[in-house]
Amino acid sequence: MKPILNILLTLATVAATATLAGQAGQLSMPPSFTEQVEPETVLRAYPLGVITKQAAFSHHGKAVRTLILPNGKEGWVYQVGGKQARTYRHPTSEKHTVYETGPGNGVRAYTLVFEDKGVVSDVLYNEKGRHDGLTSLQIQRKLRGEGTRKDEGHGVK
Repeated sequence: MKPILNILLTLATVAATATLAGQAGQLSMPPSFTEQVEPETVLRAYPLGVITKQAAFSHHGKAVRTLILPNGKEGWVYQVGGKQARTYRHPTSEKHTVYETGPGNGVRAYTLVFEDKGVVSDVLYNEKGRHDGLTSLQIQRKLRGEGTRKDEGHGVK
């Protein structure tokens, strides 16, 4: 009885691995959030509607914070650049080094917006605080020549 269970367990593991490998092969890899790549390039190339939460976590790592956006969607915020190391001393005399970022320090913030199905539906970009950035949908629609609002995307470097 035990050898049969071992064989069934092995077959189930192989089948699950093959299924996951097949799914991973179908996903486009999103661009990484780095200081070297221009935000417009990242937003233009980000595959919308196919990257799951698991794939986003695997590729980008843990978000700096998660939030609920005004439209009720879940957002994961990633920050790049402008990090300053600060060392703090606890009352127990332990030292802890923390990397802090803040608006205006060359920080780029990318927010992955997840739709109800758990896939990335948009990527928001901000550099100097709220409401000053671009979105993947905005840039990708402009490239396709779809209906964008007048003056959309102006004023951003």
